[in-house]
Amino acid sequence: MSTTILYFLPTVSTDTSPLTELINRLTTQYDPSILPHWSLRQRLFRSTRVPLSNDGDTTPTPIRHLQIHSFPNTPNDSLVVITPSSSSTDTTTEPVTNIIALPTGQPTEDFTQLLITRLGSLWQQRQLLDVVDGLAYEVGDFRVRAGELKQGVGGAQLVRGVVIEVAYLGQEEGLERAQTEEIITAFWDELGIKGARDFRGWKGRKEDDGFDNVRLWSRALMLKG
Repeated sequence: MSTTILYFLPTVSTDTSPLTELINRLTTQYDPSILPHWSLRQRLFRSTRVPLSNDGDTTPTPIRHLQIHSFPNTPNDSLVVITPSSSSTDTTTEPVTNIIALPTGQPTEDFTQLLITRLGSLWQQRQLLDVVDGLAYEVGDFRVRAGELKQGVGGAQLVRGVVIEVAYLGQEEGLERAQTEEIITAFWDELGIKGARDFRGWKGRKEDDGFDNVRLWSRALMLKG
């Protein structure tokens, strides 16, 4: 099972892209093999604060986020991820996450339209993010995916930054997650890219249950501002 760390480099200037610097360093410091392009889409919805009516209780319900993802790792399914809203930076306590798979294509579109047209009083759409024609490379035991993360639709899209997925695909036995994350961190540090925010697996989870990558992307794509 591979271990993954996600990195996000925010756009600080419209004149230069962090993606250009990353690819230049990757291709000059290593001799990577080029992998197929990839894409990603996320729709983010936020629950409304609907008061509870049982026994006259008017306490608002807790805020939750619902994300609809299309991932390169799951080309046949879109994943619906529901998480509680939290500003905590704690990486030891994993929040309760509900994950549902939907077939890509019309079923996902039907579900999205249901949220917008029929359940709009419960779920408000907050953002639409895309990575189109992302670049991918294989460098030894590492797979690196990188692409510009754009928010909005059509010509009104805003480039928020560059998202990078670094996966360690080594087959050594007996390595724990913390050890493989150290290997990825060392690889990233060698590239010399500064100013990135990283997203890692929850420290309390020792093994991947098959959805660790989904949780990482869900956290990374909760952009602020």
